Amino acid sequence: MLSINVGDDKIKIVDGKSSGGKIVVNKCYEIETKVGAMESGNIKDLMAFSQVLQECITSGAIKNTTLTYVLDNPRVIFREMNVPSVSQDKVKLIVANEIFSDSKMANNTLDYIVEGTFKNEEGKKRSRITVTYVSNDAIDSLHTAAMELGMRPSVLDVAPNSISKLIEKFYRTNKRVLEKTFVLLDYKDSFISLYVFDDGQRKFYKSSTLYVGNVKDNKYLLGEMTSNVNSVIRFYESRSGVNVSAIYITGNVEGLDDELLQGLAESLNMMISHLPIPSFVKGVDIYDFNKFSGAIGAFLRR
Repeated sequence: MLSINVGDDKIKIVDGKSSGGKIVVNKCYEIETKVGAMESGNIKDLMAFSQVLQECITSGAIKNTTLTYVLDNPRVIFREMNVPSVSQDKVKLIVANEIFSDSKMANNTLDYIVEGTFKNEEGKKRSRITVTYVSNDAIDSLHTAAMELGMRPSVLDVAPNSISKLIEKFYRTNKRVLEKTFVLLDYKDSFISLYVFDDGQRKFYKSSTLYVGNVKDNKYLLGEMTSNVNSVIRFYESRSGVNVSAIYITGNVEGLDDELLQGLAESLNMMISHLPIPSFVKGVDIYDFNKFSGAIGAFLRR
């Protein structure tokens, strides 16, 4: 099985399998997206995008296989909603009516996860739902690219969901390894995604664009990361009354040197480390595990 993490700047591919509760990684690839091929998380030039995938598949001698796409872009819609608690067959209709006009609904594919239920101040039962949607044109382009390469596209995932699945399973199987309440900073070349996890469950998510340019500026990165992480911690702690005790970093961790990480730890006065490899993931070192964590998480199913 292939898991393909699609971003505007890079495409990350993991060749592996999930069996017996374990994920085994055979090979990992990271390739630059051709200029003009992607824009705002969507395929702009289908031929150029397909060519990039073909070059990677050929060089890795990958045989025809099933394929999962993971959209990894800060512009992908991903939000939480509180709606009346209704039967499962009516949830989609309520969510769609909340966020779509009829024409917009016809042009997009909606997906959601019911995270839990609660009673509001009036004693009425409500559902907390995480919602995402992707344009039908984007889905059709991804499907076409896979079919042209002889692949069998089976799943379209989004990075916040795949990362959350990875952490949820990590916490269940290696509870003593991770802190109870922590921030996960997913660092990419052009943006960062911040998550708050408590008891293995994602409680908050936010994505912010970076403007670093071709030359990495540690002072700028430190300022942006410190500001964004502080903001997320203050918001979550004030809302929940629960203290965040650690920060883990995943994504392109090789791009963050020791000096920057030390500066971040001192600025936030908190323990900071790379996200460790869970026991159920085999075949990768700490750097490749974090670089491809979004694609690896897509091997899991809820």
